[in-house]
Formats: sequence, structure tokens, C-alpha cells
Amino acid sequence: MQRALFSGVTGLTNHQAILDITANNLANVSTNGFKASRLSFSTALNQTSFAGAAPAGTTGGTNPRQIGLGVTTSTIDVDMRQGSLNSTGRTLDLAIQGSGMFQVTDGTRQMYSRVGNFGVDSNSNLVDLGSGLKVVGNTYGPASETVPTAFGVPIAIPAGSALPSKLTSTITMQGNLSSTEPALQGSTVQSLFPLTESATGQSAADSSLIKDLTLFKSAVEPASPLAQMKTVNIFGTKNDGTGYTGAISINPWHDTVSDLVGKINGALTAGTTRFGTVSLNNGTLSVAGSGTGSGFSLFLGDTPGTNLSVPDAGLTDATGAAYAGTGALATLDVGVAAQTGRLQPVFIMPATDYSGQAGKSLTLTVNINGTAAGTITVPADNYAAATAKRTFTLGGLPPVTAGDAISYTVSGTLNTGASNLTWSSNYVAQADVQAMTADTNNDGTLDMYDASATAVTADPNAWQYSDTSNTGFNWYRSRFVPSTVTSSIEVYDPLGQKHLVETRMFRTGTKADPNDPSTKRMSWDMVMSVKPGEAVIVDDVVAGVEFDQKGRFSGDVGKSVKGNTLTDNGYVGDPSSKTVRFDWGSTGTSSPSTLDLDLGQTNGVNGLTGFGSVSSAAAVKQDGYADGRLDTLSVSKAGDIVGLYTNGISRKIAQVQIATFANVAGLNSVGANLWVESPNSGTATARIPGSGGAGSITAGALEGSNVDIASEFTRLITAQRGFSVNAKVIQTTDAVLTELAGLIR
Repeated sequence: MQRALFSGVTGLTNHQAILDITANNLANVSTNGFKASRLSFSTALNQTSFAGAAPAGTTGGTNPRQIGLGVTTSTIDVDMRQGSLNSTGRTLDLAIQGSGMFQVTDGTRQMYSRVGNFGVDSNSNLVDLGSGLKVVGNTYGPASETVPTAFGVPIAIPAGSALPSKLTSTITMQGNLSSTEPALQGSTVQSLFPLTESATGQSAADSSLIKDLTLFKSAVEPASPLAQMKTVNIFGTKNDGTGYTGAISINPWHDTVSDLVGKINGALTAGTTRFGTVSLNNGTLSVAGSGTGSGFSLFLGDTPGTNLSVPDAGLTDATGAAYAGTGALATLDVGVAAQTGRLQPVFIMPATDYSGQAGKSLTLTVNINGTAAGTITVPADNYAAATAKRTFTLGGLPPVTAGDAISYTVSGTLNTGASNLTWSSNYVAQADVQAMTADTNNDGTLDMYDASATAVTADPNAWQYSDTSNTGFNWYRSRFVPSTVTSSIEVYDPLGQKHLVETRMFRTGTKADPNDPSTKRMSWDMVMSVKPGEAVIVDDVVAGVEFDQKGRFSGDVGKSVKGNTLTDNGYVGDPSSKTVRFDWGSTGTSSPSTLDLDLGQTNGVNGLTGFGSVSSAAAVKQDGYADGRLDTLSVSKAGDIVGLYTNGISRKIAQVQIATFANVAGLNSVGANLWVESPNSGTATARIPGSGGAGSITAGALEGSNVDIASEFTRLITAQRGFSVNAKVIQTTDAVLTELAGLIR
């Protein structure tokens, strides 16, 4: 009888365990990440009274006779299936969609959880808010978002942490540079960049001194009046395509922009006929060609000319004595022109008080072969109490031919005092300009712009780039073009300060395609600019950006349409590469920063193109930024914790790891939604979310309990019935035992 009694007891005990487990499941129905458990039974040890017998002879076999001794617990299984994901809207609430667990640590022991209820503590640690344990993952430094600086360490997210600024290293250019844009010639041309004052960055006015302009590169004023003089060569084509040459002399330390404009206008005159007019408009020099056609061009360069006479000669009278304001003046014999070219006389009035000589003047006449070719009058009234020397250049003279006799006649009564008026006469070679402006191959492009032309002089490159030997001026930045394509973009220096960099692009012509000489390439130049005072641009030009006849960027840069580089013409820098260099004034260093221009793939159309449509080229992107402070966070499916900084930059700060196990159901629960390894769980394998069998991360959500209420209620009913019937067994056994005990009465 006791066996039935003890069997009933085991039934009661184990069904009570079902009630305990089910009650715990139902109690945690709202616990985030809770995993329900279930209990499985197995029969207890059977008492065998007969082991059974095999068939023998004429008798068959008999089965074993066993009496069971009740029920016992077989397993208590944890259901590790995923619960539903419940949105919270909180950034650092994380849920795992799939397999795996978050890893947390107290510094010595590793624990795991399905509940990503995380936050940042006062020490900037990312922690499990329920236990305070630190969340484990990979961390990243400011230098790289691809390679972690540390693996499997507690994650820290410093509030308000700084992101250092990043120097702009690349500007991406996209858009079209129209193949229909004119190259270097037009009815009207203008300076590529306006003339600006170095100190203020403002557009130059008529009264601005040339020495104060950004294009002027010399700084120290020479003591000698003649050394102060700079010869500027002028050449180009008239509206009808014929060539011209000329020169002017300017004193940058005393001449103004108005003087410069006036002298260029004088050089654009042949005899009494002007074929071009220069004007200043908001700092920009504009030149309009005169006459029919639209082939006007203008180039400036300060290559020294050849002297036809000894400079710095004073005025003498007819007796050979220094002129003192009385008596007849001697004719100045310059000499004989050695070759064909243009004569450019320069006269310098000394700084003297002329206020007592009102009404007096000097008249200077240039004679070619005894015939007056040009006259200039210097009146005293305009220069009373002069404090600086005044320079006069006589332009508009006809070309001279080798062997022509040159002389100057000076007349008048103005006394220049002990400091005599000085003079020099520069000779500017014409250099076969008429041949250069021919079209020898009849392709519609003048030879001076055509690389395939055969009629070239000893230095044809100087016609294309007039920057040769420009020791005093950066004329390339102010060269005259018929049209420009302008773009600007903000870039950042090494300290994160923002600067506006402007790019001006202009077409320079066509050249034979080296891969197919029967076709041509279209060539453009780019010139960079930044606000004066913010930086010094070491390399400001990218020359020879070429496009093939399909409008594709050829990948080639650096060669002009004449085949040379700017460095061939004495240009300082490296225009042969797609880079420019800046010395940023804010950094206090002379080490230039290199900025690469991404112009597109070779033979591709993903960057700049040369189609026939309207020009639209622009700088569309740059990779620098200012410094910033951490503002907000986001978490990706891959577990990347990304910080959005106040400068608008998003940066990966850390990455949450997911731990997977060979037998996740074998983990031991230690409460507080935490689990630890057991001998049968296997060791943890850290994985990137979404890879290697690990689930992905869902931010702004928490995983709910996986308790199935209907199943649990069913288990309650089953457990109740099982408990009841086992209680009946005990009750019946007790009644039988009572009946048995009553047999002795």
C-alpha cells in the first residue's frame, strides 16, 4: 500500500512544480526579454517482481512484471524563442531581431541579456539600467570609422565630446563645360578676376595704387626712379583677327589703376586709330574691341624689353650743359633701331615744387626718321608741389623697322631743377605677330591658339601664357577672357575655420588628340581664388583640363593647347596636376595644405563633361568640416552607435556586440534578466549584429516576454487536474489502509 501512497506524493510534488513554473511564467508576462520555462515528467524507478522469460520448448515467453513507483522531473526547459518587439521611441532601447544576447560586465564577470534597456551613467559609460553593468562592444576613435581602436571593451559615450575639425583635402567637381564657349577671343573680353586691394579685399577703384593690388608681387620700393618702372608688354589680336603688339611702363608705387587703364588704352592705339577700349567696372578690367569681327584678345606680361638707348639720361641744352629752364634744348639722339618692333619711350618728372612756374610746360616729341610720330606735353600747373616722381609713357606709336633713326625733341620753359627729367626707351620685339595670327592649316583657329599650326616663332608658348618671367605681377590671374564658368564652395583649414574658395574656368582652345590626331580635344584652365588675407595660394592653377570629341573627361591635365605647361613659362607652382596648395593664414604655419580636385573618371562622364549644352560645372562636394560637439545619438541595425555632432557630421562612436552560444538554452539565469555561461551552454562568441548567425539590432524598441498566456492557463488546468487525481490516490490509499487496519477489530 505504501507504494501507491508514495506514487501519489510524487504526483502531487511534480504537479506542484508545474504550478510553480507556470505561476512564474505568468508573473513575468510583462517582463522585458523574459523567457518562459516548462517542466517535463518522466516515470520514476519501477519495482520489478518478475524479469520475464523467453519462450522455451512447448511454452511461450512471459513478460516482465513491474510496478511503478511514481513520477519524477525529467527537464525544466527554457523557451529561448524571441518575444515580440515593442516600440519605445527611446534611442538607447535596443532589441535583438534574431539570435544572440547583449554582453555586459561588472569588470570581472561576463553576463548576457536579451534586454537592451541601456543608458549613459555619470561617468559616460553605456550601462544596463537595471543592473548598472557596463555594455561591451567595440569602440572607435576620431581618426577612423572602419577599424576599431579597441575590441570587446566597455563602451563609453562622453556627453558633449568634441569632434576635431578636418582639413578639406578633396573638392569634387561635376557638371558641363560647354564646347560652344569661346576660347580667349571675343568682341569683348574681361579680366578673369577683378583687381582687388590686398589689405581690404575690396574691388580696386580708379584711385587704388597698383602696389596695393593683390596681383602685384613685389614689396620693396626701389630707390632708383628707373628701377621703379615696370615694363608691361601687351599683345593680342584685333577684332578682325590681325595681331598687334605694344608695351607700357608703369610705376606701381605711384601709379594708380586709372593710370594703368589709361596706358593700356594708349597701347591699343595705332597712330590715331584705337582698336580696343579698356574700362574699370567694379574692379574688373573690361576691353571692348573696335571694328568688325569678334576676334579681339589681350595678353599682358612684364618680360623686360630691349633698351634702344642708355637710360637715366638728363636733359641738356644746345651747349651740352644741364638744362636749367632757359635756352634751347638739344635733340636727344636715341640711335638706330636694330630690328623691327615697337618703341616705348618713358619719361620721369622729378619730385620738385613747380608751383612758381605756373603756365610753363615741357613738350616731348618722338621722331622716327626725322618725322614726328607722337607728342606729349607735361604742364607745371598739374604738378605743383609734387611730392613723388611722375612717369609718362608715350603710347600709340607706329612700329619701327630695323635701321630707322629715332630721336626725341624736347621744348618748353619748365625748369626741372637739379633733378633733371630722365628718360629711357624700351624696345618690344614684335616677334612675327602677323604670322602668329594667321590660320596656316585653314581649320578656323588662329595659329597663336592652335597646337597643330606650323607657323610658330621661337617661343610660341609665350603667346598662349603671358606669365613668362613675371617677377612683379601675376598677370595670369587677370588675363582677359571672353567668358568664364564660376563656382564657389566653402572649405576648411587645419583649424576648422571656413573659407570660400572660388574657381573660375575658361576655355583655352583646341588641340590634336594624342590618341587620334585626326580628332581634337577641347581644353580648359581653372584658377582658384580665396579672400585676400585668409590664405596665400601657392598653386592656384589647374591647366589643360581636356575633353574628347564625345565630351568625356580625358583624364589629362597640365598641358596647354600649345603642348607646354605653365612651368615652362616660369609659372610658380604645379599646374600640371589636379591639386592646388594653400598657406592658410589662420594656422600660423608656412606648410601648405594640398587640396585635390576630383574632376571625374578618365574617359567618363561622372564628373566634368565637355558636351555642347550650356555650362553648368560647379564644385558640388568637399570633405572637410569644422569642429563640433556630440549632440544626439542613433543606433544602426549593425549595432553602430552613431553620434550626430553640432557641425552636422555623423560619426561612428562604438558598436554593440552580440554574443552567440552553441546551446543558448543551456545558460544559467542569475536574475535581473541576466544569464551566465554554464558547462552545457558553450562559450560566448562575439559577433557583429547581422552577421555570423547573430540577429540585427532594432533601436527604439525592447523585446517583450515570450510567455503564451493561453498555453500557461492550459498548463494550470492540467496541473490542477493532475494534482487532484494524485490527491485522490493518496485519499483512496489512506482509506484502504484504514480498512486494512480495521480488520483486527
